[in-house]
Amino acid sequence: MTTEPQNPAGLEARPPKERPPRTPGQIEAEIERTRQRLAGTVDEIAERVKPANVARRTLDAAKAQFVESDGSLRTTRVAVLAVGVAAVVGLSMWRRGH
Repeated sequence: MTTEPQNPAGLEARPPKERPPRTPGQIEAEIERTRQRLAGTVDEIAERVKPANVARRTLDAAKAQFVESDGSLRTTRVAVLAVGVAAVVGLSMWRRGH
């Protein structure tokens, strides 16, 4: 059993590691590295959420449902989709008639 305090999530709370004193130049360099890393992360997020990229990924995912990786159709899934569309069209036509 550990003698260290635990937070409600069950993770151990540990005291921060002691660092040797840093010079202002070292601190500034660390801040700059962190700023560049964060800027890169923000750029990556911006690319992920661009509407064109979201649409492309969505289209790729939908296409993957009906096309094998070698380019051939997944006939079973295409047939199920065709039956579903035919049922909706048939039901729609039937309701118009009544």
